[in-house]
Amino acid sequence: SFKVSNGRRAKAEKGEHLCKLAPYGYQKSKTEKNKLIVDEETAPIVRYIYELALGGMPQAEIARRLNSENIDTPLVHRKKKGIHTDRGWTAKGEVNYWTTANVGKILRDIRYAGTMVNYRRTQTAPLSRKTKAVPRDEWVVVPDTHEGIVSMETYEAAQKLLPENGVAPCKVDNLTLFSGKVFCGHCGYALKRMRGKYYYFSCLSQVYISSERCITDRVYEYAVKDAVLSAFKKSAELAMSVKDEIRTANKRSAAVQTDISSRLIKLSGKERQLSEQKAQLFEDFAGGSITRERYIEAKSALAAELDKIKTRKAELESKERSFEPVSETNHVIGLLEKLSDIQEVTPEIASFVKRITIFNSERIEIRFTFADELERMCVFTNITTNDYLEIM
Repeated sequence: SFKVSNGRRAKAEKGEHLCKLAPYGYQKSKTEKNKLIVDEETAPIVRYIYELALGGMPQAEIARRLNSENIDTPLVHRKKKGIHTDRGWTAKGEVNYWTTANVGKILRDIRYAGTMVNYRRTQTAPLSRKTKAVPRDEWVVVPDTHEGIVSMETYEAAQKLLPENGVAPCKVDNLTLFSGKVFCGHCGYALKRMRGKYYYFSCLSQVYISSERCITDRVYEYAVKDAVLSAFKKSAELAMSVKDEIRTANKRSAAVQTDISSRLIKLSGKERQLSEQKAQLFEDFAGGSITRERYIEAKSALAAELDKIKTRKAELESKERSFEPVSETNHVIGLLEKLSDIQEVTPEIASFVKRITIFNSERIEIRFTFADELERMCVFTNITTNDYLEIM
């Protein structure tokens, strides 16, 4: 481990790029290892950001301008290229629209002026995936290692226009039970967990995308937890009521499937009979037993009858699939039965949350990972009790 660390340190001091992904605006060279080259697709966006900043435009306004012009963010660009998971970690707070934070990150990155910076973060221990920030005076900085997207003069001029300590537009804390699962019901973007007297969720996209507020009131985290708990309990109650009906429904389903199978056998026999008649008809025509007009007329009638049989068989086969039985020991029923007496949202309960969509404090929609299976059970019991006559 120490040998590997020392080797990386030596490469960093030579000005080599050690990160798995190139910064936005650059690509990794395919001919020279650990070398950055300008990406002609995204470099103009970096230059555009510097141009707007030097023109006196605040970072928030730059973000709104980029969003209004539908310019892809670094995250969206990586997703389109299929490389967004290559580095194995996600930057905290990274979103798929332009914000003050990601604009400021580009304006403060000296790599855009041709200077390589390494060791801004380091591992907390050998082989650990956790990292910690390194003091600025301990960074490994090597000038003139690659082609700059902007000149050093442009970069330094931009630094004079930026706040000394960066911009922190809001206190954001996304370490929550529902990380990555809470979304705005109006714009569809992920909501941020904000720190106040009580934690609450807010839509920051309104600052950078639209002048209209998506969510006009604070939606507190405790209200979201209450909604999740209530929805989970209702799902458990539904599963318990469905459980009592499944055994009866399975018996009806078996009877229906037997009836459908019998009908399919009869239709297949009729189909074979008509096919044989069609073959015999051709032999009679070829042998001169019937006229051409009679052959065409009879052939057309047989073909129409065969088409009706094929259509009916397809309908019955489709219906038969919808009557596939549901296990009385279904894992979803067992899960919800086991957790039906919960009194608070635990990490286990949160793990079953697929998506939370918030429209306002009065409308919160919860989607669980087991929702599709629970819906199938409900539909199954309804089919077997109400739709049997459709196959007659």
